[in-house]
Amino acid sequence: MSHASLPAELDQHGHPVSSDGVLTRQYLCLLVGQDTHVVSIEQVREILEVGRITPLPLTPPFVRGVMNLRGAVVPVIDLKARIGQEPAQIGRRSSVVIVTVGHGDSDGPLVVGLLVDGVSEVLEVTEDDIEPVPPLGTPMPREFLLGMAKAKGTILSVLDLERVLARETLTTLIAEYAHH
Repeated sequence: MSHASLPAELDQHGHPVSSDGVLTRQYLCLLVGQDTHVVSIEQVREILEVGRITPLPLTPPFVRGVMNLRGAVVPVIDLKARIGQEPAQIGRRSSVVIVTVGHGDSDGPLVVGLLVDGVSEVLEVTEDDIEPVPPLGTPMPREFLLGMAKAKGTILSVLDLERVLARETLTTLIAEYAHH
C-alpha cells in the first residue's frame, strides 16, 4: 500500500479521517468457509501459520485447544465452529489470527487465537460504508455482528469479537459442555 493512499489527518483517538471528515477504519478480511468476514485491525495482534495446537479434553468443538505464543498459553477458537458452522478443516491457507478483546474486563484483556480458513487483505472502510445488521439473512447469529460493510463491490459482515469471544459466555459454554 502506498503512503499516498493513507489519509493525512487523524481524529482525537488516532483514527484516520478522510479529507471530507469521514472516519475511516482498517479491517482485516478473514476467510471462514465460503464467506469473508472482517474484524477491526485494532484488535489484531498478529497473524500466524497454524502450528502445534494442543487439544483440551472436555471442551466444545469450537475450542481447538491451546498454543504456545512465545511462552504464553493462548486458547485457540475455531471461528467457523463458534459462529455455528461445522468445525474448520485445516488447510494450507489456514491461519491463526491472534486477537485481543475484553479491555474493559476486570480480569484484563483476553488474548485468543482465531483459527480461520485464511486471511486475504486489509481494507479501509469509512463509517458511512457500514450499514446496520439486517433482521434476516445474516451468515451467523446477529448478535455476533457489528454491521455490514460495503467494500470492493460486495457486502462483508463486520464481526463483533467482543461478543464472539466474550469471556463469560465462553466459560459458560465450556462448563456446560464438560458436564454433558
